[in-house]
Amino acid sequence: MSDLNLSPPMPSEPGKLGIESDELRFIQRAARLLLHYNMRTESLRQRLQEIGAALWLPLQVHVGYRTVTVYTPDGENVHAQAPEFRINIAVSAEVNRIIDKVCAGKLQLPEAIKVLDEVEKTAGRHDRWTLSLMFGLAAGALAWLLSADWAGMAVIAISSALGMLARQEMHKYHPVLFALPFVAALIGSLMGGAVIQLGWTHTPGICLIVPALMLVPGPHLINGLYDMIENNMQTGIPRLGLAAGILVAAAMGIFLGGWITLGMTTVPPSTVADQPIPLWLDIVLAGVASCGFGAFYNAPWRVLWTSIVCGMVGHGIRYICLANGMQLEIATLFACLAIGFMAIRWVSSMRIPFAAVAFAGAVPMMPGVLMFRSIGGAMEIAFAGGSAPLSLVAGTLGSMFKAAFVVGGMGMGLLAGAWLGEHFFRLALRLRK
Repeated sequence: MSDLNLSPPMPSEPGKLGIESDELRFIQRAARLLLHYNMRTESLRQRLQEIGAALWLPLQVHVGYRTVTVYTPDGENVHAQAPEFRINIAVSAEVNRIIDKVCAGKLQLPEAIKVLDEVEKTAGRHDRWTLSLMFGLAAGALAWLLSADWAGMAVIAISSALGMLARQEMHKYHPVLFALPFVAALIGSLMGGAVIQLGWTHTPGICLIVPALMLVPGPHLINGLYDMIENNMQTGIPRLGLAAGILVAAAMGIFLGGWITLGMTTVPPSTVADQPIPLWLDIVLAGVASCGFGAFYNAPWRVLWTSIVCGMVGHGIRYICLANGMQLEIATLFACLAIGFMAIRWVSSMRIPFAAVAFAGAVPMMPGVLMFRSIGGAMEIAFAGGSAPLSLVAGTLGSMFKAAFVVGGMGMGLLAGAWLGEHFFRLALRLRK
């Protein structure tokens, strides 16, 4: 790449840019990629305005759900639309590095446009077999954290790896969005149901539910909460709706697989052993689970350690808080404060997306069991109708509210930790100077 241009580029005719000008073509491509790879609304708006300032173009940016429109002072506008939201840390980091070079005047616009056009092909990607193996190990580690027995852990790891391979293969044919989590959860519940039918496991609920926990759409939840807090309701509500749809699709996969293999009509309860695992093992398993999710989000090897450290530190803090009698919601809040504080430092220096790194670290704390208990209870209430016992209704509502409070604690903890970290590191940088 050329480094000849050492000052921010200026339009040749200020105020008279055509729609095919290099400036607007670059802005359109950058907007599409940042949107497509799930940058939250306020960050996207600020990033595009930063580009405009570097190009001497004061921009007005309107962000909708999967759309962004950028207006220039002379009335021109460019529009970008994303077919879906994806998470790819390698692509996001490379796009941000290209933008940084353009804003610093180290990369000319024509060359930057060419690089952006090819970035999705040239960004590194984990081999499908390596990724499936890592994802399977992460699922096994998560099952161990939930106190599954050895047979349960084995089938969970294998079914999650196979589900990952199936999702990668299906993605080539661009199916309906919710088909991917549905099929992956179906594979997990079919294999889990077979093991339960054979009597090989004593933790049947975990066997069926954990493969679906691996499908929890954490970045969509985090970005949705972020957008809501920043008063971007036009994007926050749809993001949360997307996350809810993925959860329901995964729950339906569990339900269908369980019905085929076990003849059940609801998601079975998940039981957790009375004796918790020791702290050192809890930390190690959390690191393995976070590593698998970081790889799933295509974090390059050079940054994968950030997710591992976040997961180990955060889960260790939560373990200590729970061991000292703290409520689950508050313990999760404190753990995510630490994760957000650490993640924002690496997000700024490595130009990687906060939601992906933070969730990969926080994923062992996701209340997926409570979520799927809520869905299972709702199914049972629907089947029972007016004759549903009050204990079932109360239990379902209890799981639903507890899951909501834990997710809220995660979101608030991550965002508050990021805010504190951003101000702390900014102050530290000023004092160092």
